[in-house]
Amino acid sequence: MSKAYQGLVKALGRGEKGSRALTMKESQFLIQGFSQGIGTKAQLAAALMLMRVRGETCEEVAGAALGIKSTISEQWSNLDVSIDWPCYAGKRELLPWLLLAAKVLAGQGERVLLHGDPKSLSHRKHIGAYVEAIGIPKATTPVEAKLALETSGICYVDADSFTPLVAQFRALHQELGLRSLFQTAIRCTNPANAAVSLRSYFHPGVDTMHLNVAKLMAKVCLDPQLIYSDEVDTSQTDIFAVKSAEGKRTEGKITEGKRTEAKSAEICSESELSQRRYAVQAFALNGRVGIFKGVQGETEVNPRISTHFSITSNQKSLGMLLPTRLEGLVGISTLSSSLTLLPKQGSQLLRQIWDSDSDEDLRVLADGEANCTSDNEIALCDATLKKLRCIAKASVISTLTAVYLLQAKSQSVAEAESLAEMAWRER
Repeated sequence: MSKAYQGLVKALGRGEKGSRALTMKESQFLIQGFSQGIGTKAQLAAALMLMRVRGETCEEVAGAALGIKSTISEQWSNLDVSIDWPCYAGKRELLPWLLLAAKVLAGQGERVLLHGDPKSLSHRKHIGAYVEAIGIPKATTPVEAKLALETSGICYVDADSFTPLVAQFRALHQELGLRSLFQTAIRCTNPANAAVSLRSYFHPGVDTMHLNVAKLMAKVCLDPQLIYSDEVDTSQTDIFAVKSAEGKRTEGKITEGKRTEAKSAEICSESELSQRRYAVQAFALNGRVGIFKGVQGETEVNPRISTHFSITSNQKSLGMLLPTRLEGLVGISTLSSSLTLLPKQGSQLLRQIWDSDSDEDLRVLADGEANCTSDNEIALCDATLKKLRCIAKASVISTLTAVYLLQAKSQSVAEAESLAEMAWRER
């Protein structure tokens, strides 16, 4: 057991007057140290719950995201992804229309990486249950993801494939019955260092958290030495950590920002390390993060309300308002609560909306909407089909509008909406 790791728990739990928040480098060490077996599960759980009760700071979340990111293989950053799309919330009722927007973007030549954790909040409708049925391939390794991106322009990855930390923190969440900063931090990792990244939230105030976290991470990635200090054993807190040929961390103390020399056979080549630095720093310098309140927390713009959309980059931050597109449509809440679709049925509906140009073509299995026409199909009534198609189209256009603004393809919301409507028509 490391005294340095134990010191993190002490810093958080010394009482009302003696306790303090962790610095960004300490929070990174909290995650990375646990991953390396330096800290115990009990120590991690204590630290997470102490932060939870007090309320996590932006520095703590940013450090945790950097800690998670350091455990993700650098092979994921070699995929040349253009859009990072984390989807960890899931929906309670209606379907993940965001997948249709992602397919539109892939058809336009973008390389879209969707990722989420369907095993967490398993009662919700996660995108992982729908992607393959509508032509979005799943990948479990960087090699599979590269092939999918080259052939389809899009793929989905369960977060378990990025790092074993996901399963470990999920188990801790289930054991404690409480969320931690991990649920926010995992959304901020951008595993492939894509040029643009989407971040959604549900609870008030989390938008400011995401905004500050993005800025802090960009600052550190541009100058990794900012995270070094003598307060923590910094050989365990380097986001560009040296690894052996077998992928294991080598022992070595970082002093004044420089690594001690190690056997050349045991460390990454200088060119590989430089490439990883370049990838991370390129995103930090030029990358843009879009932040908005998603539908039930999922990374999909809600067309039923006007949505504040924030864009932050290394240079500046700006905000704008995405207008509602469903102001005149009534009965959505009733539809959401009454429509029950299994994943297979929902996938069929998503597929048919993607392929169809008319409401009459949509036929899908649903509970209690109409009479059975066969063992595998029930026809939805025309009114329900019309509402579903209207909701899907509005959701796709609103989400595409946000992405086009994030990519700086449009200078105004109205222009971005026009591009989105055209993209949906021409899909």
